[in-house]
This record gives sequence, structure tokens and C-alpha cells, in this order.
Amino acid sequence: MKLVQVQKIEKLQNTLVVLKAARIIQCAVILYLAIVHLVIAKIYLVSKLEFYGQLQYAYFTAIKAILCVIFTFVQTSVVKRNKRVQVIYAVVIINTIFVIALIADLAYFLRQFVDVNYGPLTVINGNQTQIHWYTSQKTQSVVSLDNKVFMSNTRTHFHNVLVNETNFNFKVNGFSENSFNYSLPAVTSKFIVMTDIHGNGKYLNNMTQDYDFALLCGDYSSGGMAHEFSRSFKQMHKKPVIMAVGNHDALGDIDKLVTRQTNFYQKIGQNGYYFIYVLNTDLFHHSRVNESRVDEAIQFLQYNLHLSQNDENIFIVSHQAVYSTGNFGSVQYFTNAMEKFLNEHEHDRIRAVFSGHDHLFSAFKRNNVYYFVNGAGGGPVNKVGHQGDRSWEEDELSGPQPVTSSRTIGYDSHLNSYTKYTRTEVKFAPGKIVYVVRDLETNKVLNTFQQTTE
Repeated sequence: MKLVQVQKIEKLQNTLVVLKAARIIQCAVILYLAIVHLVIAKIYLVSKLEFYGQLQYAYFTAIKAILCVIFTFVQTSVVKRNKRVQVIYAVVIINTIFVIALIADLAYFLRQFVDVNYGPLTVINGNQTQIHWYTSQKTQSVVSLDNKVFMSNTRTHFHNVLVNETNFNFKVNGFSENSFNYSLPAVTSKFIVMTDIHGNGKYLNNMTQDYDFALLCGDYSSGGMAHEFSRSFKQMHKKPVIMAVGNHDALGDIDKLVTRQTNFYQKIGQNGYYFIYVLNTDLFHHSRVNESRVDEAIQFLQYNLHLSQNDENIFIVSHQAVYSTGNFGSVQYFTNAMEKFLNEHEHDRIRAVFSGHDHLFSAFKRNNVYYFVNGAGGGPVNKVGHQGDRSWEEDELSGPQPVTSSRTIGYDSHLNSYTKYTRTEVKFAPGKIVYVVRDLETNKVLNTFQQTTE
């Protein structure tokens, strides 16, 4: 009798050991599958951003769909034996979210085929001009330039042609218009500043054409994809543009379309423009300032400022702001470096620093230099809310603010901030520059700043 009981106890113990081992294996499998989820997502995302192309996108989307089905089957089978309904529900919910994400990815991919053709966009590029346009069908790139025809041998959706002209009439394939005109006046009377369009050209539709060119402070996309870039400028082909790189643009293949260094100088009319980039370019830290890039940018400014010896006015363009009341705020290393540089060149006709990144408008003035964080031009407007020692939830913030941390450096020089979609219009008059801040939704003027130049 005792022997039978001992055998039963041993059998029960063995069963418990097996069940315990099974549970450990089950947890390990679920953990492994969760890690696989993350790894596949990372591979998929990085591949989509850095090696974007239709085949790559379709390939990884198909893999994601297959893995979604396999994961659902395997995970459900693993947990079903123990009848842990709550775990099964959790697995179903996780995979439902996964399926929704997949559908969203496919919808996002198919967006580029909704409209027919985008552009053409003319980009100021040194003493040359870059012509960019998109066609829904793959075609050769054909440009008719003042009775000369240039044609590529490859077929593509994204057309990008660099020509050695700065004033000309041209035609491109895919558009019904007879001819486009590209010209820059010898003296700039007005330019506009926009930023953070993020593939949404909504607010470019009501743009007036009473300016000479558009200066863009970066982030024409959300993931650095070429079709996002094209969508941003669907309605902006009447005037030339010059553009800085944003942290989102740096993730993908837009650099193949915007063929310039991240730090460069451009003379337009009577003025000089210096473009710098100080943010990271990797996927998980692209919103953060890179100190090495800051050093490179300051060195670039120091070594190349002599190029503006005949420029009446100098402007600096950086996607990262020197001062900002937005979520990112000031970054001490960059702010200190820029303050030092500008102090050393206080009398060198540097009029303003234009930035973006924070998706709201902020204006600061220090030593007769204006610092503008230009409001979003299509991406979502970001309100600050409560962030430690910084707090403002209104649509407008006026006047100097307390400097309480490294992120609030420059707040004592603050003028105005708005949580609105805006553009900045820069007008030149004898002895002064006028900066007009305009609400993109209502087209009303929010504020005007004047700067003496004599």
C-alpha cells in the first residue's frame, strides 16, 4: 500500500516537474516570439527608411504578413493546452494590433499612387538648378530646356535633373503645362520661410506667388521617403526653393534627391545663406543634437563666413533651434556654441537664424539678431503642456520668460510664441528688414518684427 502511494507521489511530482518545465518553455517561447516581433519590426523599419524602394517595401510587408499569421498560430497553440484564456486573449489582442499596423503600412504605401504627378520643383543649388518631379508611371526623365532636350536611359517615378542654368524656361514629361519658368531676381525683395511639412502639402495650396523663393528649414517627410518629399511639394512648383535637411529627412533616401552637403553656403541676390545640420541621423536618436556635428557646423561657419564679404545680409538656417519654447527646447551645447560664434561676429551683418523641429512658432531677439523657430507647415502642431519647470498650454506666449534650466536658455530674450501652423515672410526695404508671421489656416498676420540694417 505504501509502495503504491509512494509511486503515485513520485508520478505526481514528475508530472508537476513536467508541467513546470512546460510552463518555462512556454514563457521562453512567448518571450522569444516577442523578441522576434521587435527584431522583425526593427529590420523592417530600418530597411524601409534607409533602403526605400517599392520592391523592398513590398517584400518586407509580405514577410510581416506571413509572420503575423505564423505567430498567431504558434502562440495560440503554445498557450492553449493550459487553457489560460487571459493569455490567449492577450496574444489575440497583440496580433490584432500587428494586423492593424500592417494594414496601415499598406495604406501608407498605396497613398503615393492616389495622385498622378507631383511637381516640378526647382531647387537652388549653387550656380546650378535642380529640377525634381514625380510621375505615377515609371518613365524616362525628359527635360526640354530652352529648345534643348535632355533624356535619361532609365525609367523611374522620381525624376531628378541638375542643369547648369539659373534663369530659363523648361518642360518636363508628365505635365500638360506648356512651359515652366525658373528665374531669380538679382535683388531679393521677399522670401518666405516654412518648415516641417512632413509629406502634407495641405497648407501649400493657398500660397500666394508674391515672393522670390522659399527657404525651407527641413523635415519634408516623416520617414525620409522620396514619395513623401514629392507629396510635400505638389502645389509648390511656381517658385524656386532652397532647403535644409531635417532629422526625419536624414533617415531615408531624400539625400539622393537633394544633392547637397548638410552644411553649405548659398548666395541669392544680395544676401548670403548658411545651412547647418547638428542632429543625429540614426533611427533611434535622430531628434537629438550630436556634439560632433555641432563642432563641424561651427567650424564650417568660421571657415566660410568670408564668402559673405559682399553680402548685405546674412542668414543662418538650422533645423535644430538655438532657442525654443517648444518640446525640444534649447540644447545647451549647441546654444552655447552658437552664442559664442555670434558674439564673435556681432558686427558681421548676421540678421537672423531660422529653424524648425519643434512644430510651433517662437521668436527671440538677442544683440539685434532674431531667432525664429518657424511653425509647422504640415506636420502636427506640438503644444508644450507641463514639462517640469516649463509650462504653457495657451495658444500664445508673450514676453521674456524665466531661465530655469539648460532647456530654457535664452528665455529672457523671448518675444512671442504661437502653437499654430505658420510661415514667416521676410521683406526687404531700405535700411530695414520686416519679418511677418502668418497663420497658415486663416492667412491672418499674427505678428510683425522690424530690424534695422544700417
